[in-house]
Amino acid sequence: MQKRIIVSTLLSLAVLLATLGLVSHLSIRDSINRSLDDRLRLANIISNYTDALLQGNITRLYDLSLAGAIDIRDGNWEPEKKAIRTAYQYSIFTDGIFLLDHQGNIVLNYPPGRQKENLMAVPYVKKAFEEKRAVISDVYTMPETQKRTIFALVPLRDKNDSIIGLAGGEINPTTYMLSSVIKAIPAEAGTWIELIDSKGTVIASNKPSRLFTCSDHDRFLNNLVMTKKTAVATCHRCHEDAQSPEDAVSKKTTDMLAFSPLSETLWGVAVREPEEVVFAPSKELQKKFLLLGFISMGSALIAAIGISSSIVKPIKSLIAATKRIAEGNLKEPVKVVSANEIGLLSENFEAMRIGLSESHDRIERHNEELESRVAERTEELMRHKRRLASLLEKIITAQEEERKRVARELHDETSQSLAALGMSIEIADIAIGEGRLPVGGMTELKGKVEHVLDGINMLIQDLRPLILDDLGFESAIRWLLEKHIGEKGISYSLNITDRFRTAILSYTQSKRAELMLFRVIQEAIINISKYAGAKEVFVFMESANSNILITIADDGVGFDVNAVTFLGDRDESIGFGILGMRERVSLLDGRLTICSRLAEGTEISVIIPWTG
Repeated sequence: MQKRIIVSTLLSLAVLLATLGLVSHLSIRDSINRSLDDRLRLANIISNYTDALLQGNITRLYDLSLAGAIDIRDGNWEPEKKAIRTAYQYSIFTDGIFLLDHQGNIVLNYPPGRQKENLMAVPYVKKAFEEKRAVISDVYTMPETQKRTIFALVPLRDKNDSIIGLAGGEINPTTYMLSSVIKAIPAEAGTWIELIDSKGTVIASNKPSRLFTCSDHDRFLNNLVMTKKTAVATCHRCHEDAQSPEDAVSKKTTDMLAFSPLSETLWGVAVREPEEVVFAPSKELQKKFLLLGFISMGSALIAAIGISSSIVKPIKSLIAATKRIAEGNLKEPVKVVSANEIGLLSENFEAMRIGLSESHDRIERHNEELESRVAERTEELMRHKRRLASLLEKIITAQEEERKRVARELHDETSQSLAALGMSIEIADIAIGEGRLPVGGMTELKGKVEHVLDGINMLIQDLRPLILDDLGFESAIRWLLEKHIGEKGISYSLNITDRFRTAILSYTQSKRAELMLFRVIQEAIINISKYAGAKEVFVFMESANSNILITIADDGVGFDVNAVTFLGDRDESIGFGILGMRERVSLLDGRLTICSRLAEGTEISVIIPWTG
């Protein structure tokens, strides 16, 4: 037993160490990722600042056109001088601002004193003219003076919005405005934070000696700048103290590079830091994890040897107790055999036994309650099933009765009228042949035809009011009220809001929904005309909170809603009208509410969800 405990402990320790190793690996990788994310976030911050700086100064150049005072063709240079002098103040264009005509000639500059030269040979000037948009150049070396500068160029427009030239500014790459943020960031020794152009030339750096050097490696940065991609990658650099090419190769180190492109121009911000500096916290964390693993292994081995000699007997007692619990004996208590951890374990087992016993009792009570609820639900479902079956039977019976009524109407009225009409036509035909057709004979035939048509139209109206299809929902409701309420001398009021009209036009595009809603209102109105004894009827229709709301109220005798609903549940016909209304509203995902008291009238509310 003791050997098994030691072996089990060692195996558990091996699993623990493996888990610890996995956790340490994930933690180290997470630490590395955070370190790289910090460098990339720093590059993003600097690039965003530089973008804002360039955007603000480009806006100064655009403002020259927006001022409406620029016209390099009128010969009056005072407005232009004032405008470019204002734009120059507090700008990044330390080497001056100038205006170019269509041929690339400098027609005006500030500060004054610059020679009138032609800049059309500068490729960025051509690009600004061709693309008719703002252009910020890379570091450009002027051929005549070998002066390094950066051009910012925007189209210059007159008050008619026509391009008349370019407004440009020259940025000295060594200006503090470009490098102030970079120099203000504290950095480790060997860390380079640099602003580079699309050719890899360093525009600004926290290390002044790096200015105007090429920072690109195999055009890697050029590709990132041109595609405007953010990246974290590795690169190499040779130590500056190398005495020879061979020495430089032997001292080549690996750097971590975080790069963030600018949005305003084809520049980017690169943060380069030696790999050992970036990964130093991760390596330190790795050493601590290894040390913790060795300490855990030694401590666990010592603890396994000491513990195994004192737990065999208590464990056997606990095994016997667990067997009793497994067999379902939850009444016999677990004996506490020691005062150490095993004793605490025994107490926990005893607490577990008590909890299991109580849970077992609760489960039995819950099962009894659940069985009772299931029986109630089953009875309720059966009651609903019987009610739906009875409703279906009533619907089928109603259909058959309606068919009988239609057949009877066709046989007793329409067929007889058509037969009489046929006989009259035959008599008229004989009379015409004999030339003795009486005066008014055709008028009589016409009257009989109209009588037949009236009978057919009445039959059609009873089956389905054509007004619902011909004139729409609102007219059909007005027809219902007039036919069943107004013709009986009952006063009625119909109030329909414009929001309801808009909603119902969209909602009733489904003919099924339109018919079901019409039948609900029809049932309510017919019930009022038959049973309510009302003097006034109010119908209000509106749309609010993505719902269609219909309220039908009367001042009639009222009724006991619960009693009528109970009769419908017992399959008695008196409650089937309301049951049918509820079923139709339910099929529309709506809610039907009936409020009524004896001698206090009735109010029926229908709420149908609708999203316009």
